[in-house]
Amino acid sequence: MRIPRYHTVGAVAADARTLDDLGRRLSPLDVAPDSVLVLARRRDAGLAENILPGACVRHVQRGLSRMQWFEFASTFFSASTVSFLMGVVHLWTGLVVQAVLTVASVVGLVAYHRRPRLRKQLLALGLPERLAEEWAEAFPSGFALVLATVPEEDSEETQEAFLADDRLVSPLAVDRRPVL
Repeated sequence: MRIPRYHTVGAVAADARTLDDLGRRLSPLDVAPDSVLVLARRRDAGLAENILPGACVRHVQRGLSRMQWFEFASTFFSASTVSFLMGVVHLWTGLVVQAVLTVASVVGLVAYHRRPRLRKQLLALGLPERLAEEWAEAFPSGFALVLATVPEEDSEETQEAFLADDRLVSPLAVDRRPVL
């Protein structure tokens, strides 16, 4: 019994044209469309889906979604209302509670925006930490991160497709050995 080995090749596409060129180079290689993963910002995800129609496109969240902003605002408003009612009974207690609530909200938003989400997504895929860090550093200046997982026998051609363009940032490959 032979266990198949897979290789993951990836790079950060600098712009939409670079992503399109990479898609054209990957299409004749018989890379299964579902083995290509594109990580893009929420605003760029639709364009990435149109450029690589069979690829799995996931969002890399940078901030709060609309629903999260709505939940945050409603919670803040509710707590502020309670603080206002406390201020009616005792002014200084209401002011202190409102100040603590405001400072805690600002600190929470700043801490949430500084969390590295792309690195965590890549580590969740089982990629090595060194690659995840390098791609996470290169991603803010690029358009999308493209990952292609291919069988061992197709890895050379896939790597050549990624290395053929100088506009791809951080083209890296990893051998995905099964851990038993």
